[in-house]
Amino acid sequence: MKIIKRILFGTLVLLAIASLLLLITGNQHVFYGITKTFLIGKSKPDIDDMHYFAVSNIKADHAEPWPFHARYNKGTILPELSSLNDSMQTTAFLVFKNDSLLFEKYWMGYSETTLSNSFSMAKSFTSILVGKAIDEGYIKGLDQHVSDFIPEFKEGKNASLTIRHLLQMTSGIPFGESYNSPFGYMAKAYYGKKLIKETLKFKVEKDPGTFWVYEGGNSVLLGMIIQKATGRSCSDYFFQKIWSCIDAENDAHWNLDSEGGMEKTFSGFYATARDFARIGKLYENNGIWGNDTIVSPDFVRESLTANGVVDDKNKSCTWYGLHWWLGSHDGQEFFSCRGMRGQYIAVFPDEKLILVRLGHDQSKVRDNNMPRDLYTYINMAKSISKQ
Repeated sequence: MKIIKRILFGTLVLLAIASLLLLITGNQHVFYGITKTFLIGKSKPDIDDMHYFAVSNIKADHAEPWPFHARYNKGTILPELSSLNDSMQTTAFLVFKNDSLLFEKYWMGYSETTLSNSFSMAKSFTSILVGKAIDEGYIKGLDQHVSDFIPEFKEGKNASLTIRHLLQMTSGIPFGESYNSPFGYMAKAYYGKKLIKETLKFKVEKDPGTFWVYEGGNSVLLGMIIQKATGRSCSDYFFQKIWSCIDAENDAHWNLDSEGGMEKTFSGFYATARDFARIGKLYENNGIWGNDTIVSPDFVRESLTANGVVDDKNKSCTWYGLHWWLGSHDGQEFFSCRGMRGQYIAVFPDEKLILVRLGHDQSKVRDNNMPRDLYTYINMAKSISKQ
């Protein structure tokens, strides 16, 4: 009994020392992150964690349900494709054809009203806000310097950094993108309380526009710029200029940095699968919704044009535009948003085909810089559209 008490006491002392060290070193986010992942049986952030964070409310005040296709839910997922949904824990799979809902299926207790974490699909939503701010004159253009909005970037290599570089992921700022390091930038950004402060610790190290590397800190800087330029929060601006204009059926939410109150513009936008598809439709239609131009068609086209900057393998980037992923399948070009748990909005504009897939996991294998499972979901969508 004495041995057990000593072990328990020793454990408590170690925990107390560890907590104190985390507090002193400014790494309190580690403890918070552990309690929301490992202690509940998860290894990283998940799609149902909205209740762990402060969030904004993005109201759906002009709801207009999707029209149902004449063949709504007549198609089926072929058996040879359906096993992927089980292994990757798919929660929603939807197909839209000619601006109407052709097919939808939900798993694991999810439904058409379930809100789910977008993860990095939010980066594309942030890009839309930049385009809108340019349209409205809050931002002069893609080549306006970041230092016009964030004075910490006025000197040295920082001074050459532009909004275009941030959108291209060619800023030359080494934020780091891995969630595996509990002391890395992404862990601090997702679970911490000082998003702006942590982001401004990083500076440009490589000449902007010369090297492509995917890093969420670029999206945070864009969020800061949107907020400074418009004088409004990203959530409020998104509500006024996007969400209320594309007939969203349900309120959306965006994770907030609890200290600064700014949206975590690299992630954490929560919406339903049906409403996520509206973002795909907006860009399929070149930024036009009905009779209204929501964001400039010129900005949409530039967003969906490969930036051509070389990566760490000295390969010209053909897979990324301005916070949008670009690819091809069977000779047809498509564009997409995507998140780390296999959140996808993929659009084939020539076919007027949109798919939305949400779930808990994605393939770790990359084919042409795309997760391999995305191609299987595309095959599912095309198969259903032809049945």
